[in-house]
Amino acid sequence: MSASKKSWPLGPIIIGLGGFCVLMMLGVWQAGKVAEKNRVIADAEQRLIAPPAPLPEKPDAERDNYKRVKVEGRFLNGEESYFLTSKTLKGPGFDVIVPFETKDGRRILVDRGYVPQNLRDPATRTETTIEGPTQVVGVMRWPDDTSAWTLDADIPKREFYSRSVAPLADLMQTEHVMIMASETGGNAWPRGSKAQVNIRNSHLPYAIQWFAIAAVWLLMSVIWVRKLARSDADA
Repeated sequence: MSASKKSWPLGPIIIGLGGFCVLMMLGVWQAGKVAEKNRVIADAEQRLIAPPAPLPEKPDAERDNYKRVKVEGRFLNGEESYFLTSKTLKGPGFDVIVPFETKDGRRILVDRGYVPQNLRDPATRTETTIEGPTQVVGVMRWPDDTSAWTLDADIPKREFYSRSVAPLADLMQTEHVMIMASETGGNAWPRGSKAQVNIRNSHLPYAIQWFAIAAVWLLMSVIWVRKLARSDADA
């Protein structure tokens, strides 16, 4: 039977081409997200190296994330809370998060930095307790590290297992704003660390995945259609 007498099945051809187009569109969409996320990361990196600015009147998590700021006021040390963490070469410990009252009466959160487990109790580090008017320079952050595996906070102990701002702010009755204090030198605790942009850009692997699936889909569709066409021709 000659190829000219084959009956090409319209339904499978439509399914094959339609699925291929949808998969390619998903790949193109993810590829566009790569450039978009790269711009977000570049903007955040620029904010990290800019001179510290005053605290915005209405901070925005998208616009102001990683923005360097400078505030004046005082720590409310009796209300500090703790985020369970672990640092490379330092081991398990806590980030000390303290409500801070600005000189114009606003209440925000300040992550003063890391302390080892044996220094969780403020009575063990009274020499670094900051009383009275002071100035904090740091980076505004809205960490979102809560997952399905994150334990609930131990409110009586004021211990948290995520630095998501909302629960911390609700407990300490502050704005939903956190400043991570700048890196501190010397051996004093709490010890701030250098801020780094940790925004993930995982869109490229997804784009490659969708393009690969599209290629496989097209190949399998061609094989399917050709098989059906030969069957019709032999009938």
